[in-house]
Amino acid sequence: MDKEDKRRYFVVGSVYLEVVTPLFQQKLEQKYQDLNFRCLKDFLDRKAVIHILFHLRHRNAWCCTDKANCTNQGALPLNHHQWKQLYAENPGPGIHNCFCKYTAKSIKPADLDLSLCGLILYNCCNLGQLDEEAVHILRRNKNDYLSHNTTCGITKDEYGPLMDELKTNILQLDQTKEDELIRIQKDHWMMLCVTNTQQSFLISKKYWKRLTPK
Repeated sequence: MDKEDKRRYFVVGSVYLEVVTPLFQQKLEQKYQDLNFRCLKDFLDRKAVIHILFHLRHRNAWCCTDKANCTNQGALPLNHHQWKQLYAENPGPGIHNCFCKYTAKSIKPADLDLSLCGLILYNCCNLGQLDEEAVHILRRNKNDYLSHNTTCGITKDEYGPLMDELKTNILQLDQTKEDELIRIQKDHWMMLCVTNTQQSFLISKKYWKRLTPK
């Protein structure tokens, strides 16, 4: 894995940190406001939302109400930390494990990381087909190229198609983000040029020092 692979990795990471994360947060806020919810807490306390998220965290649990919509997930995409970030258990002994035992915490979209915000967007918001696909692809690529990338590098062959796909799906969700994508790529290229110039200067300085008579 060379320096260029690592540079490409940091470019993609910057896109997710500086563009995709706030975009998901803004999209989530827009969606619950469109439904006339004042805040994220009120949206998370909505029965349909808490029921969906409950079964994304708990397996083999059957709720006391809305049983027709209970599901039993093969995988649990919502981890324990994320669930605890969203919900608190109501005081008192619970009769059984059901979503009615929980109440949403007072959190804001800005408190959610990309993974959790994307999970709520994808599973609990009424996205159009193209937006839903865009959210799915952005979440998938984050897992494939960042979260599960043990080398912290992205090859040249991977980078071009990946950036094209990121751009297409980011702009599907918000057409105004193109300038930010261009800026991030330019910033990293400028940093690379400065680094290469500094390295060339140091090499040149050492070379001429060796040639200078003492």
